[in-house]
Amino acid sequence: MKVVCVLNEPWLHNGKLASVYVLYGTEKYLLETWEREIIKAANPSGDQFDVMQLDLQETSLDTALDEAETVPFFSEFRTVIVKNAQFLTGAKEKQKHNVDRLAGYMAQPASYSVLVFVVETEKLDERKKIVKRLKEQAIVLEAKKPTQSEMIRYVNDELNRQQQQMDRTTVERLLFLCQDDWGKLVRELDKLQLYAGVGKSIPIEVVNDLVPRTLEDNVFQLSELLVKRRADAALRLVRDLEKQGQELLGLLGLLARQYRNMYLSKQLSERGYGEKQIASKIGAHPYTVKLATQASRGFSEAQLAKAMTLIADADEAMKTGRGDKQIIFDTLVCQLTLL
Repeated sequence: MKVVCVLNEPWLHNGKLASVYVLYGTEKYLLETWEREIIKAANPSGDQFDVMQLDLQETSLDTALDEAETVPFFSEFRTVIVKNAQFLTGAKEKQKHNVDRLAGYMAQPASYSVLVFVVETEKLDERKKIVKRLKEQAIVLEAKKPTQSEMIRYVNDELNRQQQQMDRTTVERLLFLCQDDWGKLVRELDKLQLYAGVGKSIPIEVVNDLVPRTLEDNVFQLSELLVKRRADAALRLVRDLEKQGQELLGLLGLLARQYRNMYLSKQLSERGYGEKQIASKIGAHPYTVKLATQASRGFSEAQLAKAMTLIADADEAMKTGRGDKQIIFDTLVCQLTLL
């Protein structure tokens, strides 16, 4: 798997490995990448004998420190990866950990060990003394969710390396299908680039064929069919989604959100708002707004308001048991195509 170029080896301190790391954040791909690269830097031979993986949900902090104080056998460093370091957060812990011993270790860490704490969390508990100590004496890296601009820049950098091209609309489509998940984006882009070959263009048709559709994207397709007044094709898609295990009530909720986005996008675009402004205002993905704005052009505001009323009525009927859910949903589909 590739390493995202924007990482820029933040795990190195003056070009060298540190004795203690804390890796935290909500972007799992970055956490996994940093962990993998630290292990690689500490053990360039790839020998896993001096690499220990521990989980604090299953073992104690004392055990982790015992491992860190054990001299390596075959490598220059003993690497100790400590997962689920919840004692650094405000979360409730199953067991009490000996943080005083860790504080003592920090005063004089083993020169032959690399101790890495990993925790998936939005933030560390700054009130805890051990967190303050680690921030002062260890390398603390936060794995933040990437911004849209960072992901677009990453895609463009990777395309340039392979002398490949992808237009802006196709890039936006790829990000939408990857649901702004950096790890998924890396994997799917790698697949697309291998398929296309060096120096080739990657059209939107290839992205649609090779990147798996999300449920939200399938509902977009459903709303597109409704916009085009194709009730037969819309009902076939609904049946396919049901076969895949999708509940009609869940589909109805997503459909309600699509029509709401269409209604609000139409209102705001007619007032002069741009797509980014609309996305920020209604709390939707920019690509979602782009599609919603395009789809809304086939309706008046009154028609979209009527559609939302029909969806709300169907939702109430399904939740209160006033009829068969499939009949209610299919009737709604036919009603929406007649607007």
